Amino acid sequence: MSFIFGGVRGHENPGLKDDNRRTRLHLARDINDERTLAHDAEPPIRRGRGWLWLAAATAGLAVLAVVGPRGGDDVTIATSCTTPAIAVGASQVAAGDALPFKVTGPDSTDYVVTMDDHPVQGDAGNLVSYTQTPAGPAFQLQDCLSPTLLIAAPAGDGPHRLALLSTGSDGATHQVAATTVTVTGTR
Repeated sequence: MSFIFGGVRGHENPGLKDDNRRTRLHLARDINDERTLAHDAEPPIRRGRGWLWLAAATAGLAVLAVVGPRGGDDVTIATSCTTPAIAVGASQVAAGDALPFKVTGPDSTDYVVTMDDHPVQGDAGNLVSYTQTPAGPAFQLQDCLSPTLLIAAPAGDGPHRLALLSTGSDGATHQVAATTVTVTGTR
């Protein structure tokens, strides 16, 4: 007779396994255990813990969805539906690094962002749609606030001006907000 009490799984002796099976079937015939005799030819059901990994992954994704992405690209700006403003994630950045910024102001206005008087188009995936205007790519705000937009920091050490322009129905633009970013060379 053999005894296996929680031994190392996966390293079973095939001869011992057959001996245990014969003993189990012999005992089942002696006590007329029809269920054991009927299920003898079927492979044993292996219940894994896959559901446990799935539950842990789902819980982790739920936490990430609630917390959201954190890090250097989070930009703080007070939402205002009356006064336009622009804010950056950091006042100092290396040339070529991502420069995150947000814009706030009235929803009904078309805005163009410029870096050193050159129009730029911030990337926010498909959260912002741009229309081409003579002043550059223009967008409108939703609920008086833009998502975090990303542009590449310009080359050249020193201060650079990130400006927010509003465009009128006649195509005229005027600066409504600006901030300065200091570029500190290459990465």
